[in-house]
Amino acid sequence: MQPVTLQLLFDTLGWLGAFLFLVSYFLLITKKWKSTSISFHLANILGGFFVAASAWYDHSFPSAFINFAWALIALYGLYTDKKSN
Repeated sequence: MQPVTLQLLFDTLGWLGAFLFLVSYFLLITKKWKSTSISFHLANILGGFFVAASAWYDHSFPSAFINFAWALIALYGLYTDKKSN
C-alpha cells in the first residue's frame, strides 16, 4: 500500500470510530438504546478500537491509549451484562 492510501485508511477508521461514539451516545440519551444493550457496547468497542488505531498511526499515543482503554472497558461492560442475564 502506498502511504497516502494507508493514511486514508486510518483516517477513515478514525472518523468511523468518532461517528460510532456520537451515534451511540445520542441513541443512549434519547433512550433508543440502553447502557446494557449489545448495540451500545459494540458501538463503543468498535469506536474505541477504530479511533485508537487511527491515533496510533498518527503517533498520538495519549489519544490511542485512552481510546484503547475505552474499548476494553466497553468489552468488560458487554461481558458483565451478558454474564448477569
